[in-house]
Amino acid sequence: MHDYQSGEMHVQQPYKELIDGIVASLLEALKSTGNDGFNENDVRKSIDNSKMFGDISSNIALRIAKIKSVDAGELATGIASAIKKPKYIADILQKNGFVNFSINRDLYSKAVVEFAVNSDAIFSSKSGNGKKAIIEYPSINPAHPMHMGQVRNVLLGDAIANLYRNAGYNVEREDYIDDLGLQVAEVMWGLSHLDKIGVTFEDKKKFDSMIGKVYVAVNRILDDKEVKEEIANMLVNMEQGGTYESKTAREMAEEFVKAEYETLAKMGIYHDVLVWESDIVRKKLLDHALDMMKEKGIATTPKEGDYANCLIIEHSKLEALSEDFKGLKEGVKVLVRSNGAPNYVAKDIAFHMWKLGLLPNSFSYHKFMEQGDDKKELYSTGNEGASMDFGGADIAINTIDARQSYEQSIVRLVITMLGGKDYSDSIKHVAYGVVELEGVSLSGRKGTWIGYTCDDLIREAEEKAAKLITDRFNLSEGEKAEVANSIAMSAIKYEFLKLSNEKNLVFSWERALNFEGNSGPYCEYMHARAERILESSGSENRKEVHDGYNVSQQEFDLIKRISYAGDILEKSIRECKPNIVIEYLTLLSVEFGKFYEAVPILKAENEEQRSARLAITTAFEKLSGELLRSVGIKPVKRM
Repeated sequence: MHDYQSGEMHVQQPYKELIDGIVASLLEALKSTGNDGFNENDVRKSIDNSKMFGDISSNIALRIAKIKSVDAGELATGIASAIKKPKYIADILQKNGFVNFSINRDLYSKAVVEFAVNSDAIFSSKSGNGKKAIIEYPSINPAHPMHMGQVRNVLLGDAIANLYRNAGYNVEREDYIDDLGLQVAEVMWGLSHLDKIGVTFEDKKKFDSMIGKVYVAVNRILDDKEVKEEIANMLVNMEQGGTYESKTAREMAEEFVKAEYETLAKMGIYHDVLVWESDIVRKKLLDHALDMMKEKGIATTPKEGDYANCLIIEHSKLEALSEDFKGLKEGVKVLVRSNGAPNYVAKDIAFHMWKLGLLPNSFSYHKFMEQGDDKKELYSTGNEGASMDFGGADIAINTIDARQSYEQSIVRLVITMLGGKDYSDSIKHVAYGVVELEGVSLSGRKGTWIGYTCDDLIREAEEKAAKLITDRFNLSEGEKAEVANSIAMSAIKYEFLKLSNEKNLVFSWERALNFEGNSGPYCEYMHARAERILESSGSENRKEVHDGYNVSQQEFDLIKRISYAGDILEKSIRECKPNIVIEYLTLLSVEFGKFYEAVPILKAENEEQRSARLAITTAFEKLSGELLRSVGIKPVKRM
């Protein structure tokens, strides 16, 4: 019976069926051989598909042998002989203590290809079950244009949002705008003292670049105590609703955000809602959160000492301290300074409480702007508007660089104490390493981002991509423009997403625009090659694997790789790591390249071969397109 996705129908992926069958049969065999001290999760973790000795291997016998001090080979032999063959398995053998399962190649291949060709989506699941996930990114302070170091934040957040959507979550893409921070106060002071900082706006630049110029100039004179004091006073006035400073700061920040969203639209990145820090303060969400912390004794105000009249959290009052707290010189985190100005962490605690429905959704929302050519509506909190169903999520995910891990731990622990339950699975901090470009260390404050903004990155990528495709491919002028833009975006996004989040990244144009492998353009090229094959085959040709078709090794290697899609999706959302998808996409593309080189597709020996190979090509083309889109890359049809 076919069980493909159709509307709301359930999808049973062959690989899931295969693994579930192996797990069930292993559990039964362990019980029958007197080794039943392991649960389903233990057995599932023991399974590996990296072809240790068979198509699927389990190291469960090695683990048992270590505990019982017995020979692993003998134990594995006994377990293997006790296993009843699950569906799709042809043989079960022991080797070097591993229990190895060989797949019935023809039966499994037919099921995988049939599923891939006929299902609505291969790289998808219903594991989210309609739960709401809020993904917050990039949350850049409106003080300088987004530079290459911050591009990683944007691309990680966008890819994670896509992956959660693929897994059946109701995804809300949020951007938190810090319009009350110190950096904004510095810009505001600079705008009113342009002569003193030596800045003119004769050239017509984007608004975010103009603001960045002011920000850098102000930071060059911050050694002046008088300037520093004036900025501090401006910050206090910005916190007070209705003041000239607060109104002007918001207006400046709104213009800045509009300029930033022009850049995001170039990368095909859109959001649902902006939440402004000033609205969190004005709507009393911050006061409510601080009052709750005081009532529970989490936050206190010392009357004397170094923290007199500040609202602080003492680490000793937080439960289950994480590694981020160890080795710190002081066991205190200030939430509100003695002058009454709350800091970032205090507001972030309130913001996360709102995200998770622990504070009321008292915001008013209005349409802020239309994003990109698609004119996708972006909403914003503000003084005017209507109630809307934002916030109140089951999961809140933030992409924030690894240097903020301590602050994020504070947020999570405080909310756990306030909410009365463990929120470690509900609040996820996606910590990422720093980005460098050919030895350049990027700093917003020092202005080393000048020449390395996201706009600069996109412009240079498109110029380099246009030259490459002109030299390499025979395309019309119209096709060149479209392909150059797609190749530029795929080069950037692949290069920024290919490493595990926590690793530092050194951006390289040579690697990013490489058509030979391990790059976005390479994966785009393999997808386009499959598109051309299918286009040339004609729509009337059958695309299926017939019963009894003798699957070759090259065909089976690609089919197996295709079958892992659902497992890869679940792993990537569990770990919040798009690099898992990038690695899978690359291996899949390499496997298709081997298949394409090894077996004739359009010129197959007979109709049965042609039909099967066109079906396999269809499965690859469909899946690779879904994978590319899941990491924000638009597939091209022609190269």
